[in-house]
Order: sequence, then C-alpha cells, then structure tokens
Amino acid sequence: MVQIGSLPHVLETGKRPKGGAVATGVPSIGAENVKKLGEVNFASTKYIPNEFAQKMDKGKIHGYELLLYKDGGKPGTFIPHFSMFGEGFPYDDFYINEHVFKLDFGDKGFNEFCYFYLQTDYPYNWLANNGGKAAVPGINQQDVNSIWIYHPDNPLVKEYCKWVQPIFTTILKNCSQNVKLAQLRDTLLPKLMSGEIDVSNINL
Repeated sequence: MVQIGSLPHVLETGKRPKGGAVATGVPSIGAENVKKLGEVNFASTKYIPNEFAQKMDKGKIHGYELLLYKDGGKPGTFIPHFSMFGEGFPYDDFYINEHVFKLDFGDKGFNEFCYFYLQTDYPYNWLANNGGKAAVPGINQQDVNSIWIYHPDNPLVKEYCKWVQPIFTTILKNCSQNVKLAQLRDTLLPKLMSGEIDVSNINL
C-alpha cells in the first residue's frame, strides 16, 4: 500500500468569480451535488460566466474524475461524500467550485476503484475525523494525500479496475440518456396536455 500523495495524481478545486454565481453560462457544480454516483439535483445548478470559465486552469471536469465533498456541514461533524461524472452527465461542459475536490489518477479504472475504496471504514473514518476537527467542517489536500491506498499495480486492483470500468460507463451513459429523455418529456407534455400535439390517431 502507498499514500495517495506518493502516486501521480491531480488534486484540485475550482472556483467562482467574485460576487458568486450568475444566472446563465457554464454550469458550476458545488458540494451539494457531490452525493453519490448518478445523482444530481439540477434545480440547485449554478453558473459561471463563459469568459471566466475560459480563463480557468483548474476545476474543469473531463469525465471519470473522483469528486470529494470538501467542506460544509454542522460544526464538529463532517460527512464524506463522493461522486463521479462523465459521458455527458450531468453536462457536456462544466466545472466544480471551491467546495469540491477533484481527484484524478489519470486512469479511469483506478479512479473508480478509489471511489469505492474511500467509502470503506479506514479512509472514510479518516476523512470524517479530520474533517470534523476544523471550526468549519472540511478536509484539505493533506488529509486526502495522507490516505493509504492499494497500489494501482497490485494485480487484484488491476483486475478489479478492468472489471468495473465498463460498468461505470454504462451507468453514466444511462444517466445521460435519462436526462435527455426527461428534457424531451418536459418539452412534449405541455403540448400533449393542451392538445397542440394530437396523438389520437397513433396506433400502439
């Protein structure tokens, strides 16, 4: 086993402009949407200006990075949460804000292994205990980098990564398709209810 900090990886946050989010632009995901794989509350989505996003050199989500809930909650209590996005879900182009960590080992399969591993007793409790010590509950880069994890070259880890990677892809593709179907439903339903679209002659 090795500490995360000894492995090649990217660990960073994003940001929002002074004055906070805006009404339209590029989606900016906050900690409230780092809950678990495949779960997003679209009603809580906020945005950053396009010009601001183009100048950002950190915080862009390309897909299959592990996202960690960085800070927030009641004083003395920190509850770790993890998520992963990709395949156009929840958006084709989006960033994270300063309350979310992006952890990327440059390997989809190992990122996915880490998604589950961090929810096991040792790393989960490590993050919960360290995060609860601060006046404002939260974890920092040192907390994440200090976690011991199985080396990516471990044969069992490599086998697990190979097995789980296509499953994650299927899940994320299904999530993306569900979003598109929901948008189609929301577009068509009012027109069906008002009679603007007549389907009475369609044979099922």
